[in-house]
Amino acid sequence: MNLLELVEKAGVTGCGGAGFPTHIKWNAKADWFIVNAVECEPLLQTDQYLMRNRADDIVYACRQAAEMIGAQNAVIAVKRAYGKEIAALEKAVETAGAAVRIHRMDSFYPAGDEQVIVYEVTGKTVPCGGIPLDVGVVVSNVATLAAAFDAMKEEPFIMKYITVAGAVNSPAVIRAPLGTSVSECVEAAGGAAADDCFVVSGGPMMGKKIACDAVSGRVTKTTSGILVLPKGGFMEEYKGDMDLEALKKRARSACIQCSYCTMLCPRHLLGHPLEPHRIMRAAAFSEDLDQLLESDGPVRNASLCSLCGVCTAYACPMGLEPSKLNAFLKEEMARRGIRRSGKETTVPLPDREWRKVPTGRISRRVGTADYGGTKEDALIEIRPEEVAIALRQGPGVLPQPVVAAGDRVSPGTLIASIPAGALGSNLHASIEGTVVEVSDVIRIRG
Repeated sequence: MNLLELVEKAGVTGCGGAGFPTHIKWNAKADWFIVNAVECEPLLQTDQYLMRNRADDIVYACRQAAEMIGAQNAVIAVKRAYGKEIAALEKAVETAGAAVRIHRMDSFYPAGDEQVIVYEVTGKTVPCGGIPLDVGVVVSNVATLAAAFDAMKEEPFIMKYITVAGAVNSPAVIRAPLGTSVSECVEAAGGAAADDCFVVSGGPMMGKKIACDAVSGRVTKTTSGILVLPKGGFMEEYKGDMDLEALKKRARSACIQCSYCTMLCPRHLLGHPLEPHRIMRAAAFSEDLDQLLESDGPVRNASLCSLCGVCTAYACPMGLEPSKLNAFLKEEMARRGIRRSGKETTVPLPDREWRKVPTGRISRRVGTADYGGTKEDALIEIRPEEVAIALRQGPGVLPQPVVAAGDRVSPGTLIASIPAGALGSNLHASIEGTVVEVSDVIRIRG
């Protein structure tokens, strides 16, 4: 089998974002193949661990993927502050004699945004509403490359490397089977260090909030971090539910149209016509949602938002939440099938370099700077007695279960498959045991 067939069979998906199937993303021709090893979210250290401990695998997979898509440029983009990681990668490149270049980036947020990284590495800007492939670039997360390497050895994608950090007693990088409960992951890191807390799946800026005691929270293919955070601070409000009417009222009474949210917006700095202050103004004085979405102007440009949260967590002096409004509008436009017109090429703003937000500063602003990091090369392996593997692991069609309750499975056994040619990814058993439930999850008990 070739590389595409191997990653499809193994069920490899993107590990740094929405979980797009890798065999679909890599089925392309491009001039550039970029490995995103920036890991720009505060507290997350998973990719750093992988670079230090699996550099040879990452470089090998990078070279194979670049060759397959016909890329003349194979690049691993990493923060220049990651000295040990860069040293490990450079040694792996030299040992392999690989035509892979290490690109050093400054520590700013969100340096790992796909469109930001394309510009930083290639000098090209992705068109508004476009994807990197529009400018001849394919970008994949470093953890995806590690999973692709495993797939080349015909090992299915059934394990996840995850940072467990924040208000825990022993922050750690763990390796957990898909479907492991979030509570078990927290316990593996010494348990919560605060009595009243909540959990974020992912990074503090773009991750999703789940209940601290949630039994339904499970490790998926896209889980990069599990953060325990105390209630009562900025992060609790930042991750709180959005009330559209409350947002509108606050915008009407408090938004001073200073435009700081726009001036510091990473996508706006790339030249995209995304202007959060104008979206806030339109929302504040709209009669209803239908009227708000009628015009093909500033409001529809909310679809260009990466939801990085700079506008809310860093820029706004009035404590408003433009990113939540953008998130609501993006979801509503997608539900209604509304698209902004145009897919124009952009030119970055001349003063972009001076408006980048330092990662350390935004970490202090949101209250995550005081938490300790993980032990550099320590890895905790979790072996749960039960897993619940969700059928929905990313975009596309749901894979069809090929097992039934009562079946015995081993790690790597195919349990759900995608139809030929469909967008989606295969699922495999992550532990040995008996299938006890087949619904929207496949539950396996050891």
